[in-house]
Amino acid sequence: MTNFKSYPLYDSSLSKHQAINNLPFDDDIYDSIISKPSNNEKYSPIFRNKTSTSRLIESIHPDLDTYPKLFNNAVELYGSKPCLGARPYNYITHSSENHFKSYTYAEINERKKNLGSGIIHSLAANRYIDANLHSHRLILNHLRDWSRYGSKGFSGVLNTHQQIEQNTSFILSIFSANRLEWILTDLSCSAYSITNTALYDTLGPEVTKYILELTASPIVVCSIDKIETILKLKAEFGKELENIIQIVSMDPIEYLPTNLITQAKQLNIEIHDIFQLEQLGSSKRIQELPPNKDTLYTISFTSGTTGSKPKGAMLSQTNAVTGLSLLASTEPHARGDGSKAFIFLPLTHIYERETSGFALSTGYYLGFPQLTIYKKQIDVFNNLLEDLRVFQPHYFSIVPRILTKFEALIKTLIKDMNDDEQSKVGEIIDWKLSQQAKSDGSTGFNSKFDHYAPYRSIKEFLGLQNVKWLQTASAPVAPSTLIYLKASLSIGMRQLYGLTETFGAITNSNAYECNPGSCGGISPTGEFKLRNVSDMGYNINELKGELLIRGPQVFQGYYHNLEETKNVFDDEEWFHTGDIARIDPQTGRVYIIDRVKNFFKLQQGEYISPEKIENRYLSSNPLIAQLYVHGDSLKNYVVGIVGVEFDKGLKFLNDQCGYNKLDITHDELLFELNKVDIKKKFLRHINESVKDKLNGYEKLHNIHIEINPLTVEREVVTPTFKIRRGVASKFFSTVFHRLYELEQSLLDDMKYLKSKL
Repeated sequence: MTNFKSYPLYDSSLSKHQAINNLPFDDDIYDSIISKPSNNEKYSPIFRNKTSTSRLIESIHPDLDTYPKLFNNAVELYGSKPCLGARPYNYITHSSENHFKSYTYAEINERKKNLGSGIIHSLAANRYIDANLHSHRLILNHLRDWSRYGSKGFSGVLNTHQQIEQNTSFILSIFSANRLEWILTDLSCSAYSITNTALYDTLGPEVTKYILELTASPIVVCSIDKIETILKLKAEFGKELENIIQIVSMDPIEYLPTNLITQAKQLNIEIHDIFQLEQLGSSKRIQELPPNKDTLYTISFTSGTTGSKPKGAMLSQTNAVTGLSLLASTEPHARGDGSKAFIFLPLTHIYERETSGFALSTGYYLGFPQLTIYKKQIDVFNNLLEDLRVFQPHYFSIVPRILTKFEALIKTLIKDMNDDEQSKVGEIIDWKLSQQAKSDGSTGFNSKFDHYAPYRSIKEFLGLQNVKWLQTASAPVAPSTLIYLKASLSIGMRQLYGLTETFGAITNSNAYECNPGSCGGISPTGEFKLRNVSDMGYNINELKGELLIRGPQVFQGYYHNLEETKNVFDDEEWFHTGDIARIDPQTGRVYIIDRVKNFFKLQQGEYISPEKIENRYLSSNPLIAQLYVHGDSLKNYVVGIVGVEFDKGLKFLNDQCGYNKLDITHDELLFELNKVDIKKKFLRHINESVKDKLNGYEKLHNIHIEINPLTVEREVVTPTFKIRRGVASKFFSTVFHRLYELEQSLLDDMKYLKSKL
């Protein structure tokens, strides 16, 4: 067992700067070991991080036990260094400039104080404030009561009388896509003990209304294009949303139509822009109102994959700091050296708030995606590539579906090279594959290979020439994708695991894991064990079962929802994640292999994991942009909804099916692609590429093809592109009826199925 004292962190005898300078740890941080044997046959032993088996950790250092303390420490260390940056936006042409404008840590710190002060003053002076409303009384009493916020000892099932909800501030709502002002608002809230929440601009007005009503939020800080949505909701649900009295635009108010300002007055809402509040706060500065570690930092609503109303996970300052401590212990620090982090994943989800908090605490320069205010046509992937080429970050987080698009694009770029270049690049990738597989930490760096122009051009095309590692955490990703991207881009790939309820990631893997696929070991801020799930074939004797987590990184419970809180905690305060994990017996590393509810059985009794199948097809077929796999317990094969890009679909028709057409509409293309004889050829093409990667019963037997079928607007995916399988099954029900009952299997001899039987 590793000696805890060999890792001098969380030690009050050290200064806070000494504690941070000891980070990140060596490779032991990526492993877990047994800390306590099991005394119940239904559960595995308890595992803790290898660097800290004797106790669970709440912070990097006792003097850094809240998010504001971590950020203020970074200001102290890196005040003159770039902190936040964005591409200036032209509100007339709806276009972004081809550079990033940055603000230093010291400048952001001043703006944070100005905005926080401005929020408090403007709300207290709001002409529509009503002392009969509870949330408005919280505004009026904030300067008196802020130091009392936070409830210790009432987390989880102990929050029987909503002690946590009753001991918090008014709730500020943030409503926009990722941008500099999002983080600025979040920093201001935290510095002044204001609890916030985030609204989903992609899940429709019903969810927005639900969150605003549940939280009784009096103020919404949003992008200018969301103001009309808020006004429409209050016009329709005046009583339910009577608490809303202020909207703060992240964009200059001069671009807001005057009729909306008039409508706001009629609805008892004041509208200001963020710059006006900063100016107010500058002239009437309030000293920071620092939260304690039990103060509620945020309420993060889960988008959910079941179609039910979202649940609000209550996350304290301790939850935030423990999440940041995981990343600080496992990933390189910038320390103001100019290293850049790109904030791509939605900040409405806690994971990107965790990564941005880590970056801000350790001296990174954070860049944000281009604004798309009032744009009608938005291509998220192409916008990402454009931003990456301009910003050239050193790391960023990404979802598996974007990783598979990277993989497919890289293979296309290589295919378009001449024969000599293809051969040489293939040799380089093969060499790196062999080197990186030798041991953990093997980078495969080779100056001659890495500077070969056609090989390096791949990274430059993607805007990844400075990237040291990418990380993914929202859903399982095929190890083959991680392996290929490491070798083809000569970068590290981290896979993390966590949930909203654990403040995002609570495990992290080595960027150069020789056998990628694990999510690494548990953080020093938590412990885990497995629960036997024999009905799914998962047995703790094989170190497989449902993952249960406990510790200071686990959330406080669901906001005003004790029933759901009780459903996920047991009597010993273990949080039941619903994820099926496999634990490596040598390293204690976590592999997420299934969901307790996210699987289905076929007619012959075979268990199907749809995510596994989707990832195999997507990473092996550049022709496919999206895939949703569906099964029926009364059938013996699976079917799917396939998304293709227009150009690639047309190319397939011309190259594989003998068409010679260029002038064709989207509807005409889809009509042709969905003809049975064409789908047979399409299936043969995509099944050939996975013939050695899937069992026969896992391969697609029929498909329906669309362009971009899986959209948030259809509510079949979450904002992080996780498929909401229950919703998607209903949405495509008529399609599945046609595939199963009318067309049936399009694999002529059923050889794929027979290979299993």
